[in-house]
Amino acid sequence: MNKRKKTLFPGKAAFRFLRPGISEIVALPLYGSQDLGVSPGGAMDCFSLKRGNLLLGRPPGWPALEILVPPEIEILSTLSFALTGARRRARIRTGTSLREAEHDRVYSVGPGDRITFGEKQYGLRTYFCFRPGSAEDGTGRGAGTVSFSDISAWADPKGRIRVLPGPEHGRLEDPRLFFDNVWRTTARMDKMGMRLAGTPKLKCDLVNMVSGPVADGTVQLAPEGPIILLRHRQTIGGYPRIFNVITADVDLLGQYGPGQIIRFVRVNRNEACKFARQKELALARLSRRRQNLNYADPAGGLLL
Repeated sequence: MNKRKKTLFPGKAAFRFLRPGISEIVALPLYGSQDLGVSPGGAMDCFSLKRGNLLLGRPPGWPALEILVPPEIEILSTLSFALTGARRRARIRTGTSLREAEHDRVYSVGPGDRITFGEKQYGLRTYFCFRPGSAEDGTGRGAGTVSFSDISAWADPKGRIRVLPGPEHGRLEDPRLFFDNVWRTTARMDKMGMRLAGTPKLKCDLVNMVSGPVADGTVQLAPEGPIILLRHRQTIGGYPRIFNVITADVDLLGQYGPGQIIRFVRVNRNEACKFARQKELALARLSRRRQNLNYADPAGGLLL
């Protein structure tokens, strides 16, 4: 039997929660045990996790804090951190002074400092990535960063989620309705998947089927409407698999909350592969820029 490798996380000595919120330590999904009924799990937005770690000079898959409802964090030892993913207002309190902590910047904090969060601007899950030590790298320069808009050329410019046909796509009565419809996410969502609501309803001539394997982003057609499976999904399913969200866009699903409009567009396999390569190249460029072009930002964060 294959064993899932356990990743140790040294965060307990670095900070504690004064107000817990809803958050947990996550790393990258672990694939390879689906035949044993074990889902990949891991971070819901791996791109944000990787981006934050690369800004700090960490390995891309280093564990970080995935925040759904923000906590209040007290720093216990000197560390550097970066916020990625869902954008929330954040502040660093040092004694009686306050400073804003912007997303996509690297900050240094010390024992007794506190990090608090305010209103959310967009997205669902924020990532608090960190490493021990200050943001200075020993050469007098700061750790670098770059905004999401500079490395998101792989995403659909119209904000749509891109899909490929699924195994039971041909059993749909009118596949065009999936793309013409205005879908809305519902409150029936968790890390396993999200249910969509919309009219008119899709119709499929397949009533019963033998359960088959599913993947991240599989779109199943249940009697009450489509379900998109996420990273903590089951490993097999018995509903028709009408579409599958492309690999590049699965991370985007992790930032949808209840009641949001979601639109889809169909692409082909070559396009899906191209977008996946563009996404990996964006992270590689970020890593190179972080190593070669970093300098301190007098405003208090650190920029490329």
